[in-house]
Amino acid sequence: MLWILIGLYGLLTIYRVVLSILQIKFIINAKEPVVLSASEFESAAKIAITKQKFEIAQNVYSFFIVALWSIWGVSAMQNSLGGVESALIKDSLLVTLFLAIMVVLNLPFEIYNTFVIDKKFGFSNSTAKLFIVDLIKSLIMILIFGFGVSWVLLLCYELLGASWWIWAFGISFGLILIVNLIYPTLIAPIFNKIIPLENSELNLAINELLSSCGFKSSGVYSMDASKRDNRLNAYFGGLGATKRVVLFDTLINKLDKDEIIAVLGHELGHFKHKDIIKNIILMSVVLFILFAIFGNIPDSFYTALGVEPSGGGLFLFFLLYSPLFMVIVEPVISTFSRLHEFGADEFGASKTSKDSMILALKKLAKENKSFPLSHPFYSLVYHSHPTLYERLKRLESL
Repeated sequence: MLWILIGLYGLLTIYRVVLSILQIKFIINAKEPVVLSASEFESAAKIAITKQKFEIAQNVYSFFIVALWSIWGVSAMQNSLGGVESALIKDSLLVTLFLAIMVVLNLPFEIYNTFVIDKKFGFSNSTAKLFIVDLIKSLIMILIFGFGVSWVLLLCYELLGASWWIWAFGISFGLILIVNLIYPTLIAPIFNKIIPLENSELNLAINELLSSCGFKSSGVYSMDASKRDNRLNAYFGGLGATKRVVLFDTLINKLDKDEIIAVLGHELGHFKHKDIIKNIILMSVVLFILFAIFGNIPDSFYTALGVEPSGGGLFLFFLLYSPLFMVIVEPVISTFSRLHEFGADEFGASKTSKDSMILALKKLAKENKSFPLSHPFYSLVYHSHPTLYERLKRLESL
């Protein structure tokens, strides 16, 4: 059973590598510049190819990490906790340590991406000190929240019998909503300085936009994203009374007022079309199916990892092999998401003008050095947004 599982993960790795190769070949063969200038198009192509090669290396590395955990790591870690008497505490520690060790194992790629690839292409402004501080904060949060969440879910496993996974799903889904609720006010400020937007003219225009859409916000804020990265972005964070608009300082510095309003209008389009609620429902269905599958697998599956048939063993099996299920639903989630983007673009254009929306998207692509085309199959599987070329063609046809 163990080697069957590892073999299936190997097939998943080959599938992902083939997708990246298809994307690389597609980019290489895309000779005619679209949307961007010839030099910008060539630069974006180089970056996209570099990222795909990096992704191939990550996927191969992940396969060997999963194989190592499966053959030796999980059982060795469980044996190292043999002195812990409480099964619940032992299993919670097992899951928490696994999460923390995975962060450390992925560090070489994080460091290379931040300080080699992103530095080379002019994205990263991060320093070694900032990187280390972020890492320590992340590990502390994993140790605290990872242990707490594991303990609660494993308590369901210990006490609730065969229906434990239904309760565990409900608690997990509730926790996801809570994290979304508290993220803008409690979590995001741990990593970034977030202050009320100081540009009064832009603030007034944004609030008028929000009011016209019936979007109640707790405020409009700017975030010092440039201390880490030069990419442009903005987001609506929170739920209910905690909803707020957060603009990256890079976005404020690079786009004019109408273009920023167009970008935010796009995000508000998702709100008006209830796309956020639809996405929450879709993700809840996916999460429910995941819990249903892994909550009812035979003991032989996770004992194949060499671990005791316990909640901790089951949860590690879940964390290691859930990608085998997610590969099936990935194209569904991506397609579902892409369908919403055209409508959001049209809504954003209606709040300023078609030209402002087009200019905003072009500037975002230029500053973020995004390649405007994609292999159709790669896009089907991975892309939550249509390509920039597709979005502009749709807007121009309005």
